[in-house]
Amino acid sequence: MASMPARDAEPAVLDLGTAGRPLALLCSVVMVVRATYVPRPLRNDEGGYLLVARQWHTGGEFLYGDYFVDRPPLLMLIFRLASLVEWDQAVRVLAIPFVLLFVLAGWRAGTLLGGPAGGRWAAVVAASVMCSPWLAAEQADGELFGAAFVMAAIALALSAWHADSGTGRLCWAGAAGVAAAAAPLVKQNLLEGLVLLAGLVLYGCWSHDGAARHRALRIAPAALVGALVPCAVALVWLTAARSGLSAAWRDLVAFRGAAFDTIWASSPDASIRRAWLLVGLGLVTGLLPVVLTWFLAASRFPRHGSPGLRTITALLVFGVGAIVAGGSYWPPYLLQLAPAAVLAAGAVAPSVSVPGAWMRGCSRTVVAAAVLGTLASGVVHATVPQLSYSQRIGEWLADSKAPSDTGLVAYGNAAVLETADMPSPYPHLWSVPMRTLDPEQTRLRATLAGPGAPAWIVQVTGLNSWGIDDRSRLRDLLHQRYRIVAEICGHPVWLRQDLTRALAPPPPC
Repeated sequence: MASMPARDAEPAVLDLGTAGRPLALLCSVVMVVRATYVPRPLRNDEGGYLLVARQWHTGGEFLYGDYFVDRPPLLMLIFRLASLVEWDQAVRVLAIPFVLLFVLAGWRAGTLLGGPAGGRWAAVVAASVMCSPWLAAEQADGELFGAAFVMAAIALALSAWHADSGTGRLCWAGAAGVAAAAAPLVKQNLLEGLVLLAGLVLYGCWSHDGAARHRALRIAPAALVGALVPCAVALVWLTAARSGLSAAWRDLVAFRGAAFDTIWASSPDASIRRAWLLVGLGLVTGLLPVVLTWFLAASRFPRHGSPGLRTITALLVFGVGAIVAGGSYWPPYLLQLAPAAVLAAGAVAPSVSVPGAWMRGCSRTVVAAAVLGTLASGVVHATVPQLSYSQRIGEWLADSKAPSDTGLVAYGNAAVLETADMPSPYPHLWSVPMRTLDPEQTRLRATLAGPGAPAWIVQVTGLNSWGIDDRSRLRDLLHQRYRIVAEICGHPVWLRQDLTRALAPPPPC
């Protein structure tokens, strides 16, 4: 039985005649595939983040102004950049370079772990995962942007470990620290870059190898300094925005715990169904088989394996724990496992790295399954009409509204308001914040009963969903102040009774 090398493969120089051309071809395919996702309607989160980003200002009630959102500032900054143009789909275009960064970083990390063959296998898995609609990777969401930072941090950290010169090692480690600390500023639980850096340092410090200990002692301070840079920038922003650390902790961290309790108290069955669906999606896209293959192979590796290989298991365990802690179990959650899965593919698939021919064959079959899963999901996504009621309703509202009109979606699909270019007087654009921070709907009813009540209300779910209006107080208020003027794609649209508008023809659905 072949043995695992004690060290990772030496860094490979990019040969444009061998590695460069297939990699360039793969990146070209990724760009073409991602371009097909650009014109598709924005999803709920994308529209909501754009709506928040367009009105982002200091001095508001919440971190980003008048709307509550529990996402970190770097993600909102990305959407702020996309909002500088009027074309909503610009954020999908902005996602393309992040996906390419993920693929290139995956190739680099795979090369460092498994040589040129490892780089090729890792790049293929990276491209497959980040182009899979079944993982909701066609969306420009926090998981996608954050995964790119994590993958970059991992590639930079492994480059620091293998650097020949002390200066190069410091530069690589500092850059790895920056990328690793930037990832949780996109999505809070994306800490894998920091986990990998910590694993490399601890391995080196505990190792009896003097060279490994020297690497660790050089990497640790440089990575720490690099990690402090995004943190310092975020602190400066909080100070300039007149928002304290307590407010940031409340909205970005403490809220997540409260939201978890709300989700499981009000709709546990829905979360369980989504969790099983998540497992199914992970299997058919090949992501979970890659993870399972790694655990089977890792049990056969010698205990003196390299630090890069030894940390893959820790990254996967952390990723699974972070997914479980999320509570809602939407398809993008699986992208948490993508960086570690790419590393696993790069380490397991090459023949020089896997103990046993049966495991090599199994790992390559799994990688092929990941590619086929992405192709199948892409075909389904391209041929099956997408549910775009949010875009249809938003466009209808845009054609029917007056310039100063405001709106509200009950309960939460901000993409409707973003498409309609219509602000909301109610700060909670998603159902979970509303159920967590306004569980009795006190503020919602006060908004609808007050002088600044929205002109339009779009009903996308039952008014008593989750038993939130079991005493019909909201329903009675709606009937007092509003009337149903249209039903667009099966969803009632209410207009305030003191207003009249020239309604556009209902769109086809």
